[in-house]
Amino acid sequence: MNKEIWKDYSQPFGTIGPLMTVGEILEKNIDAGYNAYDEYANAALQKFARYASEFLSNPHPHLGRDGSVCPFVPEALTKGLLRVAASQAVAVDEIENDLARMLAVFSQMKPVKSFNDRTGDWIYKAIIIALPGIQDEGEIIRIGQLQKRLKPDFIQEGFMIGEFYPGCPEPGLHNRMFRPLDTVPALAIRHITKYDAPFMLDSDKCLEAYFSIFGNEGRRRIRQLLERTA
Repeated sequence: MNKEIWKDYSQPFGTIGPLMTVGEILEKNIDAGYNAYDEYANAALQKFARYASEFLSNPHPHLGRDGSVCPFVPEALTKGLLRVAASQAVAVDEIENDLARMLAVFSQMKPVKSFNDRTGDWIYKAIIIALPGIQDEGEIIRIGQLQKRLKPDFIQEGFMIGEFYPGCPEPGLHNRMFRPLDTVPALAIRHITKYDAPFMLDSDKCLEAYFSIFGNEGRRRIRQLLERTA
């Protein structure tokens, strides 16, 4: 793993611009590095910041359950643990290097998860890499393909990779007609948790990696899911 550390989030890091909290983006905080981006990238960052603060953090009539669209995002925003940057990539082939770099950054970003720590604030930590340069329809679809290809490896290391893009077909867990990931092209990095069991069912490799981390607790959760859907 690349061991480089992003020492100053307000400065670019390789091909990725400053890493800002959602609040800093909405405030257009110059000290946090907002002015390092061009108008086009800032528009994408603003759209994702509003998506996180107004959509993910609130209930939705089509969600299919009570609570916010993502139960972790409100606390992540309050604690300043959801950070967003924009990549210069204009094709999906360029993104993998960005992901390797950011995975190393994420691993070392506070709060760092300690061995067998199941309940710390690390659960709210996430990095979003917005991809404003990915505009071609074929390249946008490849974002989802890349996420699915990398997902088992991420899980094996204790992480999750998420996808967002216009027209993303991934459905909500409680309403198959709900499309919560339809926003600007982006990829997300966060720690895996035991609550991610529903996202493991599409791949045997994902299941194996999930079981290797959560053991009997993971097997119990998967068994319960399968019983409910039988």
